[in-house]
Amino acid sequence: MPDFGQADDSTLLTAWKSGDAGASGELVRRHYRSIYLFFFSKVGPDTAQDLTQTVFERVLEKPHDFRGDATVRTYLFGIARWTLVHHHRKHRALAETFDPSLDPLEIPEDVLSMTSALAARREEVLFVHAMRDLALDDQLVLELKYYDGMTVRELAAVFETPRATMADRVARARSRLAESVGRLEGSAKIVESTMAGLDEHMKAVRAQFAARLKSR
Repeated sequence: MPDFGQADDSTLLTAWKSGDAGASGELVRRHYRSIYLFFFSKVGPDTAQDLTQTVFERVLEKPHDFRGDATVRTYLFGIARWTLVHHHRKHRALAETFDPSLDPLEIPEDVLSMTSALAARREEVLFVHAMRDLALDDQLVLELKYYDGMTVRELAAVFETPRATMADRVARARSRLAESVGRLEGSAKIVESTMAGLDEHMKAVRAQFAARLKSR
């Protein structure tokens, strides 16, 4: 059996297309955690596990959908985004009206409470609640940029949009987050510190998510 430990993602996916179970196992091992965390704060741990499984099942069922014009990582996150949208539409009244570029995600209260509890500082808690008011795609843009360290080019691949357009979307999402923080917090100083430390706050909350995953 080939040793896929040093193979790049494209090689693994090519081998997966040929039916190599070892390649599929290695690809899932590499990306399962990040895809799971993508869903975790939106739907909770159990549903996140189900949706993560759905993403990899989609790749298994239709491996030839990957055309090679993006990385395997951004391909997986693109599938994850639409999996989340479809899940939300399935469980939402008037589902056909939901537009991820305009509408916020209806995060269950128990998930919001759990997420807030994972935040250790006032700014982190404020950030968690401010994010809740943003349109789903604004949330995902910021999370993929700051949590997962994606470049504008990678984000453009996930959202299937031109790079120049994506750069504008990142700036708008950050601006809308600042407005949301301002609506929740009367202190200009706290608003400023929340936005100035956005990268730090988001990574701190994500680290707590990751710790929770390890404990499961």
